[in-house]
Amino acid sequence: MRGGRRLWPAWKVFSTGGAVLCVAYFALPWDLAATAINVVLNAAAGVALVVGPARARTMVRWPWFAMATSMWFYAAGLSYYGAQVVLVGRDVFPSPADYLLLAGALSLIVALTGFVRVRRAHADRPGVIDALIVSTGAGMLSWVFLMSPHVHAGGLSGLARVVLLAYPVTALFSLALVLRMALGRRNRPVPYLMLVVAVAAGLFSDTAYSLLMLSGTYRFGDPIDLGWLAMRVLLGAAALHPGITGIFVPTATRSSGVIGNGRFAALALASLCAPAALTIQWLRHERLDVPVFACGAVVLFLLVIARLWGVMSGLSRALATVERLANTDQLTGLANRRQFHDRWHRVLAGSTGPTALLYVDLDGFKPVNDTLGHAAGDAVLVAAADRMRTNVRADTFIARIGGDEFAVVLPDVAGDDAHSVARRIVEVLAEPFTVHDGEAVIGASVGVVVADAGDDPDVVLRRADAAMYAAKARGRGRVGVVDGVAPAVDAAVDAVVG
Repeated sequence: MRGGRRLWPAWKVFSTGGAVLCVAYFALPWDLAATAINVVLNAAAGVALVVGPARARTMVRWPWFAMATSMWFYAAGLSYYGAQVVLVGRDVFPSPADYLLLAGALSLIVALTGFVRVRRAHADRPGVIDALIVSTGAGMLSWVFLMSPHVHAGGLSGLARVVLLAYPVTALFSLALVLRMALGRRNRPVPYLMLVVAVAAGLFSDTAYSLLMLSGTYRFGDPIDLGWLAMRVLLGAAALHPGITGIFVPTATRSSGVIGNGRFAALALASLCAPAALTIQWLRHERLDVPVFACGAVVLFLLVIARLWGVMSGLSRALATVERLANTDQLTGLANRRQFHDRWHRVLAGSTGPTALLYVDLDGFKPVNDTLGHAAGDAVLVAAADRMRTNVRADTFIARIGGDEFAVVLPDVAGDDAHSVARRIVEVLAEPFTVHDGEAVIGASVGVVVADAGDDPDVVLRRADAAMYAAKARGRGRVGVVDGVAPAVDAAVDAVVG
């Protein structure tokens, strides 16, 4: 506040002043005034691109400085061009003005590359491919309307031909980078949007300039200059905007399996550019540049295939994640009841020998929840699952099928071997668990059933459940056996758990 009035922020002052100069550029009748305004806007934008990031103390400044250098190259090139055309009355091509303007275009590419690289926290392969697809399609059209006429035109020196081709080529590089900046929907602060719109406006004028140069109708102060003027105003305002520090906040990359409607339409149109460009040449009775369009079509085809591969890979990973979440117990990481039933049915249907099923129920688990809390109870469940995992063979399948109930499938295991595994599980679960700097003591009752190939899986599961309840009824911490009494096993368990 000064004198009771709030001062305008610098970016608004720059925008307003720039807008006034743009109006004056077209309103004043003198070419010299237009030249001066153009040079002043470029130079002022360069200063703003240095001062703004320095004042805001942004972490990364070199892309801003590269863009400022671009503006100063443009200012120098326009100064030379204005002096050449307005003061001397000669429009020489190519001239040092063209070299300075192309140096500005190259500096702009460096700056845009910096904005893309610093802003992306992780590689965004889909975004890169999308930008390349659209740019390649645009390149096909640029060849028809901008490049091919220069390549096939007579009366041009080799240097003039190279300089004329350099304008659309550098514009295509800038287009690819600005598309890369524009893709995505997250974390796009106002200065970032201003940067994107500014470069897009400049590219529009670059394209129009190249077309007018072909027909020889471009004159200094042409209406297409508005795109360049707007670019300078927007860049300077973006650099002075208070939200500048948010530009380099890394953004989350979009999933490779996600393509919005707008992006899909742009990719579809870009994919059709090669045949469209060839058709345009044919309709205009021009020489058909078949090798150029063939190469462009191959590049587009490979890029589209790479994009589709990324989409399919992303969808496959997403489906795998969904399937894993649907079949996994989120607390213990074991298989859940759904996966257990599927696996159990498949094991019995495909087995050629005996398969043991252990139905494990924790003893004394409810008091842990009641006295120590559910967090302690969850910790005990996780620890119990880990203990069972580390005390069975690698090919053993373990699932959590209820709150404190587990199922253990032992392929090609029968008789005493199944009983031994059950005893071992009872032993390790009887040892104290450390939770919340204290101890929790539980136990386990295990029902054991050995199934033969072709047995009904649901019937076998009910028998294992019944065997577990029988063991629990005899005093808990025991192993219950179906189809054969195993007193030796129960005696051994009694010795372990006291």
